[in-house]
Amino acid sequence: MKRITLILKTSEVLPVRKAACIAGANHIVVHTMSHREYALVPIQHVSPEDELVKLDVMVVDSHFDEVVSTILTTAHFGKIEKISSINAKHALFSFSELAA
Repeated sequence: MKRITLILKTSEVLPVRKAACIAGANHIVVHTMSHREYALVPIQHVSPEDELVKLDVMVVDSHFDEVVSTILTTAHFGKIEKISSINAKHALFSFSELAA
């Protein structure tokens, strides 16, 4: 299982989330970013009313290529911050912990 962490504008979260689900993503979690984290991301075309968020997409290895391709074609502004491999037991535990 892989975890893809993206940085997106809030206006792009819904289309990217829908497209990733259709492509085969298992779990998607949206995190707000603090303005302190904005300094770490090179931002050029973000309007004041459009904030940045982090999107964590969990996907099994067999659907990884389709999900990444879909994300890259759907997001006009977006940056893949990190791609990491995780085991399925840890992923299910961390998401159930977030839901509680």
